[in-house]
Amino acid sequence: MERRGDIRVTKTVRAIKGAFGELIAVKPVDRITVTELAARAEINKGTFYLHYPDIYALYDEAVAETAGKIADSFDPYPLLVRDPEAFVRTFLFAQVGSMRSVLTRGELALLSSGNIRFASHYPRCFIDAFKDRIYAAGALAPGPENDRKLEFLLTGMLSVLVRYPPSAREEACLVPFLASVIRAAFPAAR
Repeated sequence: MERRGDIRVTKTVRAIKGAFGELIAVKPVDRITVTELAARAEINKGTFYLHYPDIYALYDEAVAETAGKIADSFDPYPLLVRDPEAFVRTFLFAQVGSMRSVLTRGELALLSSGNIRFASHYPRCFIDAFKDRIYAAGALAPGPENDRKLEFLLTGMLSVLVRYPPSAREEACLVPFLASVIRAAFPAAR
């Protein structure tokens, strides 16, 4: 039985994740087998299955952890209601270039278009990671109404990032527009 805090469990999970990071950097997730991952992690297949039901569960966990790492890599969150323009500018335009320096080769591969289609809940991972950081920064009080508004705002902003690569032209029109959306959505927070 697995015990929380057991150093053997910690080391095994670290070995599994390390081996997975190495493998996904060189091949798509749907081509990684438990057999090769276990061999690379120097564990047996049964040990892998003690921790994950399949490769895709490991992949989903890695995507969620990477989303958290990206969310932690910059800090526009206190600016959300205090200075919406600065929040939008940082969220959409400042952090994109720094992602390559923050993420490992394996983490970048996790998010590639060939792999991300296998993540069962990847948009949710990013929305939750950013929302959690906004609440932690004290920019807004957690609650169902703010949850809905933030999810709407973050979904739209992430869609912009994915569909329209940031440029000076987009920045000039998107920053004022999204700042006005933030002010309208959270008038009491100012």
